[in-house]
Amino acid sequence: MKAWLLENPYDDEGRQAIVFADTRNEAKLQADCYNIDCDWIDLRATRAKNYDGMENLSTQELYRILWRDGWWFELGDDRVEAYDDEGVTEETFDIWWNRTYGLEKTK
Repeated sequence: MKAWLLENPYDDEGRQAIVFADTRNEAKLQADCYNIDCDWIDLRATRAKNYDGMENLSTQELYRILWRDGWWFELGDDRVEAYDDEGVTEETFDIWWNRTYGLEKTK
């Protein structure tokens, strides 16, 4: 399935999401699930071909790949940033994930 980057270019918070859908409009329909709040016309869904076919990964596995590619994630004050910066490893990501989302692996 095709991967799409959803974003509101006018959002100062920089919220983005990778979603999977066959068409741009199907991708845009998923914006509410990721708290990307904006008018339909402002919502951007652009192809993210590097992530095509990854729809069957767990959320943790997908987020780990995104994190390796330079994304950062936070929940409240708990944040994990750049991969491979001064001792930040995949183990660091997994510790953050487990602390943030519990030990469950979500899909």
